Amino acid sequence: MTRLFSAVALVALASTVLAATPHAPIASAKRHALVSARAKATPRPRPRSKVAPADEYFGRLKLSVLGIRTNVKDYGLRVDRDVANGQAVLNNAVFVEDAMRDWARKYPFDNWLPRYAYALEGVYEEIPGESAHKRAIRQLNYIIAYFPQTNYAKISRLKIVGGIPTPNPANTPAFDGGLSRLAMIDGKVRPTPPPTPTPQPTATPDAMTMPLPQESPDARPSANPEASPIP
Repeated sequence: MTRLFSAVALVALASTVLAATPHAPIASAKRHALVSARAKATPRPRPRSKVAPADEYFGRLKLSVLGIRTNVKDYGLRVDRDVANGQAVLNNAVFVEDAMRDWARKYPFDNWLPRYAYALEGVYEEIPGESAHKRAIRQLNYIIAYFPQTNYAKISRLKIVGGIPTPNPANTPAFDGGLSRLAMIDGKVRPTPPPTPTPQPTATPDAMTMPLPQESPDARPSANPEASPIP
């Protein structure tokens, strides 16, 4: 009787194994289909855009691209209206420069960057004082280094060679409402090269005013013939 139960158990076990074996490939196919479906459902990361979106914020002040544009325009207007605002503008403009650097780190190929950087340099250039003068030179070197193939870099090189004049507080620039600077920021106009310094002709001495050479006393002939030695 015991052997009978053992035989029945073996037959049942064999049937279970035989029944499960044909379904193994089906289970594997289902698992593969499930993994493929999950992979398709998971979105692939897209390549980062080279243009900064309008709703992203940069720097310590968290300025958007449009916020940077507005600040550069407004700071230039404040200096145009009264150069006495120069130091206060300089203190605030460094934060705009910080936002631009952050923008450039995240979107280095954004074609708005060179003209924004050049417009900020124009603000520095109008502010009297040594600190603003150094900032202007630093900004020009930054444009040359990071955007070397642009027209803004070409103009910056010419400015560096020609020298950046220090503004005179007594000379107030013509107030145009900031339209020219705004057009520069928006890319409506391109920067123009600075005037080439005219070389000054070197003065040559006039032959009529040149002094005559003085003769040495020993080279003059003696006035008394008798004093001359006899050959």
